[in-house]
Amino acid sequence: MNKGCNLEFDRTLSLAEGAFRLAEAGFTHTFVVWGFAGEGVRAAAAAFAAGLTVETVHASYGGVNEIWLDSPEGEKRMDYFLSCVRGAAAIGVKTVILHLSSGDTPPPFGEVGRRRYARICREAERLGVAVGFENLRKTSYLTDLFAGVESPARKFCYDCGHERLYDGGDGVLERYGEHLVAVHLHDNGGAQDDHLLPFTGCIDWERLTRRLRPFYRANPSLPITLELKQTGGNARQTGRDFAREAYAAACRIERMLLAEE
Repeated sequence: MNKGCNLEFDRTLSLAEGAFRLAEAGFTHTFVVWGFAGEGVRAAAAAFAAGLTVETVHASYGGVNEIWLDSPEGEKRMDYFLSCVRGAAAIGVKTVILHLSSGDTPPPFGEVGRRRYARICREAERLGVAVGFENLRKTSYLTDLFAGVESPARKFCYDCGHERLYDGGDGVLERYGEHLVAVHLHDNGGAQDDHLLPFTGCIDWERLTRRLRPFYRANPSLPITLELKQTGGNARQTGRDFAREAYAAACRIERMLLAEE
């Protein structure tokens, strides 16, 4: 099975060194953050130079709540997301990951934002790009978006850490799994979004892999993608050693996904 990890898993490393460490550890895939000033192009170039496949482009989520506002800032946010879709298509990446909201008190889901996300999906559809909407604190936004935007480009990115923190540990994968286009796998201590190595926090990986198994059987090319931050509880190692430990965790997840019921 393909295995990936976010390129900036250790922000003390340059993009080139981070990509090299991932490839050296055994990863074949990665994802990059697009940013606002060409960072995504540079990150993708570093990944390609290391022989990695860029599975997804992740749009920056700072200011995402603006998209729900009938304001020039909301239009700018939509234009930024459109630029992520067009940029991904230009470098041959077939999936863009978007957030729908941020924080505990975002603006309500409304028609202005719905129309903007519908336009983004239409543009993605035109360019042959999927848009994976990620589960966050307010999963009601996913419910409203999937009910209000019809497009074959409209897909789902499952984040197991967010589900554990914000959704009581289950449910969102089963509700939107038929649209699954990407996964973000990591662990946490149950209080904040730590992005720890799998098997070092409170997530029940036996249960989670049982839930994921039918989706991987239906789509065996879907990478096992880790989203890690080499900080805090992860700070025991850097660079080569951490990438190798991450790859070992991805291989353990693979064995669990392939296990018989």
